[in-house]
Amino acid sequence: MKRAALAAAAMVLIALPLAAQTAPLSGQMSQFGFLVGGVKRMNDIPGSQGRSDVKDFNFGASVKEVFYGTRLEPDTMFKIKAGEMTVPVLVDNGSGGFNKVNGKVDHVDAIIDYRFSEAYGTSGIFGGVGMYRTSSPGVAEDTNAGLNFGANADFPLSRRYGIMFEGTYHYLHTTVRQRFITLTGGLRISF
Repeated sequence: MKRAALAAAAMVLIALPLAAQTAPLSGQMSQFGFLVGGVKRMNDIPGSQGRSDVKDFNFGASVKEVFYGTRLEPDTMFKIKAGEMTVPVLVDNGSGGFNKVNGKVDHVDAIIDYRFSEAYGTSGIFGGVGMYRTSSPGVAEDTNAGLNFGANADFPLSRRYGIMFEGTYHYLHTTVRQRFITLTGGLRISF
């Protein structure tokens, strides 16, 4: 957890000068928001196809994320996102295989979000890098870098508030390679 906290602090230190350099081009320059939703594990571990303990499509697990974004250009945002996925994770059992255990995935990401103006608000595509930590109480813990990309839509309620929906693909470069898809929705506050 210390590595993730240090990565988050470093990303905030990088983002603060960017926030100071943006000129007011279209009103609100920064955003804060939270998203909740579901997660699905992508099953790509060799030899796991057909195993009854590795479920296929299921959005029953939960995702909680919070983000801060600042405008770099009129249609480009830099975001720092932190989140937690409560989902069964795969851990190395030490004999060349893996075990599925109940756990969670914590992550802190640095993301570039490119926005498109639409009749209803904005849509966007984004991508970034982050630190991911998979853990299960008393079983295992693994921290390493990862990638994410996806698409989002922002439906404004007023100048300051909006409802966001986001679909994200996460690739974790941990000991046992894991991939997740998250679908989330939540509130965005601009200032």
